[in-house]
Amino acid sequence: MSGRRGLPRTADLGPRAGLRALATLRWGTAGLYEALEIARDGLGPVFELGFGRFRPVVIGSSEGLREALVLQREALSWRPEGDPVVRLFRRSILVTDGPEHDEARAVMSGAFEARALREAAPEMLAIADDELDRWPEQGKVEAVAAMRRIAWRSFERVFFGYDLRGPELEATLPGLLAALRYIGPGAWVLRGAAGRPPREVRLLERHIRKVIAQPQTGGTMLEALREAFGTERVRDHALTMLIAGHDTSTAQLSWALHLLVRSREWLARATREARAVPAAALAGATADDLPVVEAVLREALRLWPPIHAGARRTVREFQVDGYVVPPGQRVMLSYLLVQRDGTRWREPLVFDPGRWLEGRGAPGPFTWVPFGGGPRNCIGAGFAQLEGRLVLARVLQRFDLAVTRRPLRGAMGATLEPRGGLLGVRRR
Repeated sequence: MSGRRGLPRTADLGPRAGLRALATLRWGTAGLYEALEIARDGLGPVFELGFGRFRPVVIGSSEGLREALVLQREALSWRPEGDPVVRLFRRSILVTDGPEHDEARAVMSGAFEARALREAAPEMLAIADDELDRWPEQGKVEAVAAMRRIAWRSFERVFFGYDLRGPELEATLPGLLAALRYIGPGAWVLRGAAGRPPREVRLLERHIRKVIAQPQTGGTMLEALREAFGTERVRDHALTMLIAGHDTSTAQLSWALHLLVRSREWLARATREARAVPAAALAGATADDLPVVEAVLREALRLWPPIHAGARRTVREFQVDGYVVPPGQRVMLSYLLVQRDGTRWREPLVFDPGRWLEGRGAPGPFTWVPFGGGPRNCIGAGFAQLEGRLVLARVLQRFDLAVTRRPLRGAMGATLEPRGGLLGVRRR
């Protein structure tokens, strides 16, 4: 690595900080996000992370994100070939660049138009109600598992025109979970490249191919993909969109629920607001109708962005914060570090939805980036925000929530999700 000044490396951390960083890995790679925060505090917002053969340059400043996502974006390609995401998703919208990516985005964009999403709102709520009917009258619920079922079924219904339920959902779930484990941090990080997807992923593969082969009724993303691409490319895009589209919503809703039950004030405010909207009118409710619920979701996305980092690779020299990064270097854009930057955010580690209600909001461009930024920002951002608002409000309308004593921690997998905690629920 060369540059106008030497790039800081995690090996340069002092003994105390180094031990703290190592201690975060007691959960395995799931705790790596904590090590990134320790490295940022000791080295600054741009540094080289040393973790086995995984040695990316980490960019954790809003200015650095602007360079990577807009000003010098042509210097970066999307993902290194050895990543499990590339092996699983192949030639999908998430892993391709240039005209190939742009074509796929154009094909799918109609499914994410605001009008189409508004029309799908009743279907989202119907699925949420169907799943909430399964919750106990009074008891405990594992939020991630519960939100995954809602998000997964909603995505397939809205964009694939497919009603996933019952035995088929249960039979496919192990394949979905295996795929999520495969694309998250794991042993491949130490090796520098991923092996083949595990055999269990074939359960999900068979499901996706079955959905692709179904007769189409029109108006779905899947129909647009089938008209534009051959079967294998449809498989790549459909699998990618299903996993990315449902897993991010799963994490967003799970964090919002866990953060709410740990704040009596905001739980009370959000509950009052949600229950003031008639259940029959919720499908048409906007962010202006539910400002507290919206603020809770935005703050949850700030503290715990589901897509906490963006993987890139330099294809030519890239300059950031006074450093020169050579071609062929793995780069990690850390949205988590940017959204917890104490030089930009007041009390960055505090859950404070009020910051979104008092006219403060994000303190500047590229400081709140849970959906990325620039021309390749998340195509499903509008869907995720609508689904989050509807589902969170419906849960608050139908249940009283309470915190449990079970410890909660973050876990860095395919997304950054809560691990360990349970929700106390009581049906109204």
